[in-house]
Amino acid sequence: MSDKAYQPDWFSKPGDTLAEIISAREISVTALSDLTRLPPNEIVGLIAGSSAISKMHAEALARVLGGSAKFWTNRQDQYDQALLRAAEKIPDEVGRIWIAEFSQKLMADYGLRRSRSLREQIKACLAYFDVTGPDEWRKRYADYPADVVFKTSSAFETKMGALSLWLRQGEIKAATIPANSWNPRKLRESVPALRRLSKRKSPLGFASELRALCSAAGVAVVFVRAPSGCRASGASRFVSPEKAMIILSFRHLSDDHFWFTFFHEVGHLLLHGRDATFVDGDETARSEREKEANSFAACALVPIDRHEEMLSLAPRMEQIVRFAVSVGIAPGVVVGQMQHSKSIGQEQLNYLKRRYTWPDIEAAFG
Repeated sequence: MSDKAYQPDWFSKPGDTLAEIISAREISVTALSDLTRLPPNEIVGLIAGSSAISKMHAEALARVLGGSAKFWTNRQDQYDQALLRAAEKIPDEVGRIWIAEFSQKLMADYGLRRSRSLREQIKACLAYFDVTGPDEWRKRYADYPADVVFKTSSAFETKMGALSLWLRQGEIKAATIPANSWNPRKLRESVPALRRLSKRKSPLGFASELRALCSAAGVAVVFVRAPSGCRASGASRFVSPEKAMIILSFRHLSDDHFWFTFFHEVGHLLLHGRDATFVDGDETARSEREKEANSFAACALVPIDRHEEMLSLAPRMEQIVRFAVSVGIAPGVVVGQMQHSKSIGQEQLNYLKRRYTWPDIEAAFG
């Protein structure tokens, strides 16, 4: 890579170039961290644009990825100038209204540069969201088309700042995950293998294989813990014409909820095209698309020709376990489906559900 080989557009950040290179070379953030001796969170910050490329960063990236340190510092200088021009075009009052969407704590938690200066805060948000202003941010993260449903609590819509930070973090992580071109047939054919992963006791036992199966079909699967004010369990969207992502928050820390959410998002990708974004939480589905994704998830977990048998099971451990083994899923997932169908009560057989822990989740998904 020579200094002249890359002609940046007017608002392309250095992190975009970095993400493209490591994705093309199939280098993980962890591997790049080991090679450059830069902390993983620092590399994610460079990709996100929340951290600027310093001389030390530039030298480390040049040593590992090629090119020169000057290439990387020039990219940062060009971006900083474009960012400043974009920030200066935003009137102060418009900027204050936008920044008010995000609490200072949330901004700090997501690595946005903190400052008392309104202009610096605007620049930090422009960089993090990779947008040219509040209008583009609303279009991408807040003002969704009418047919896009947020299956969450009614209070959720008032906290779009938290949701947008969560979604954007998912995009940033997805950018670092190599994936083949979108292949819906391959994803659909992977459902049985994905279902069998539910039998693994911990995310440490299934995360790598789940990601590999999905990446082979053009889907990057990422974990982002939901912040305060964001009640999302999962989300799905296409980040490019040939690459989709699924974000999972593990919000309920139980195997039945996790696997239903995962297959619900798979259903959205297979059934509902490339133009919509779906964010899913707790509230009962209201739209046809949400009902279709729910139905897909239910049938992915328990084949349709076994549903009647499942619903006729007595609420006894032996029957549940025997049925789960015959279908190839975890007993807790069967319990969750029976509770959802109201064939047993919400308080019954919950001891069969596996509980996940944040340390295991973070170790498995990074």
